[in-house]
Amino acid sequence: MPPEVDRSRTPCRPSRRAAAAAALAVTLFLGIDVAEAEVPAAPPGPGPTEPLAGISGDTAFLRSSNNLFVVFPSALLQIDGLFFTRQIPKSGFVLRRVRLELAGWIGPAVYYNIAGDFGAPPPPDADPVAPSNLAATDAYIALGPWGDAAILQVGQFDAPFTLENRTSDKYLDFMERSLTVRALGAPTNKDVGVMLHGADDRRFIYYSGGVFNGDGPNFRNVDNQFNLIGRAWVAPFALDRGSSLGRISVGGSFWSGRHLGGLPYATQTTAGGLRFFDPRWSIGRGAATTTVEMHQHGRMYAYAVELNAPLTPRLGLRGEYVFKHQQLAEDDISDAAAGRLTILGNAVVNGYAAYGDLWWWLIGDDRMLPAPGLQLPKRLTGVVDGIAPYGLMLALRGEVMRQDVSSDTKTLANPNLATTRVMSFSAGLNYWYSRHFRFSTNYVVNIFGGTTENIKVLTASMPVEHEVLLRLAIAL
Repeated sequence: MPPEVDRSRTPCRPSRRAAAAAALAVTLFLGIDVAEAEVPAAPPGPGPTEPLAGISGDTAFLRSSNNLFVVFPSALLQIDGLFFTRQIPKSGFVLRRVRLELAGWIGPAVYYNIAGDFGAPPPPDADPVAPSNLAATDAYIALGPWGDAAILQVGQFDAPFTLENRTSDKYLDFMERSLTVRALGAPTNKDVGVMLHGADDRRFIYYSGGVFNGDGPNFRNVDNQFNLIGRAWVAPFALDRGSSLGRISVGGSFWSGRHLGGLPYATQTTAGGLRFFDPRWSIGRGAATTTVEMHQHGRMYAYAVELNAPLTPRLGLRGEYVFKHQQLAEDDISDAAAGRLTILGNAVVNGYAAYGDLWWWLIGDDRMLPAPGLQLPKRLTGVVDGIAPYGLMLALRGEVMRQDVSSDTKTLANPNLATTRVMSFSAGLNYWYSRHFRFSTNYVVNIFGGTTENIKVLTASMPVEHEVLLRLAIAL
């Protein structure tokens, strides 16, 4: 009779203690009890007898009876009318954004967001070339087994630099982001990478930080370099239950990276699209013409500070300051189609910008819109009572931007050398019917100054530029 085998010591089987430890690790990380893996426990939410489709808060949802799969389908359509006193750009109408979006949960811990924009063509002369006219906007997977306290997010999404850059296009106080953020701070808006972010239940503190390609959306890493980007804020009165100022927050952002033969430095425009800084120019004449473009090449760092002060649900202030330093290469791109770039010179950009907003709800209050700057995962919630079905908000903004460009090769006749200054004043009126329909009108006055050749040409006929911008938008 063969000897009895002590199976607890058989090498091919783990001990009970090791199995328990492994089960605990999986449970803590994914929120799944492996001991009952055959029948997954339903995550918190509506019970099996409640509707499988409906409205959560004010967002449509579909779900399985055990809440293992939850889907939030949505869409965004923005139709703009742009009117100028100048001949360029032309007045007219444009489909600003046309997006289809799908977000949801797989189990209690895995969140995803997929969105494509039919209104966004590939960037002109992009290298590498964007793959199609359907440009991905938000496209990421997030692991959040600890609720909103810690969320690991991987993919493409709004870079965590400045409050306004982390506020959805759907819910901005104005039709476009400020010059401070859109032109200087985070001109590409989105990036590809991995980020850890989160907030406590009382919203006393929010943090975010990660590693990114630093090349903007819809591109793989073009130069084998990575950027560190992060943002955090604290709401000093949030822990005082009796304070009416609990939502006031102060914070900051940082961006640090390096590029080697990176993408072009961003073109800078007004809210309506008037170009006042163009990284591309030509030198020479006829057959001897050379096309030159400034590309990201070398060290880059930026920082920002922010104040978000909702004084009451109907009245508040908001402001940010951004500083940026970036080294660039002035490249001959005449043979760019063949993959050849020749460095002709080196340039450096130092810039700063700041904006201040005043917003006032004439009808309704700010509960109609999500809190700015968070972008936490959607969740199944109950209907929030007491919110007006429509609202009217007035917003006023003033901002200033200064950018200095120097080069070690003056013979390249870079028209951006020296100083670019822009002062901008905006007034916006937004009518909201719930948070799903808005009609917005913006009046913008831009005052240009400085000593660059581009600015001299721009201001020769009209140093002050006026823009009237209109938008009809559906955000489901």
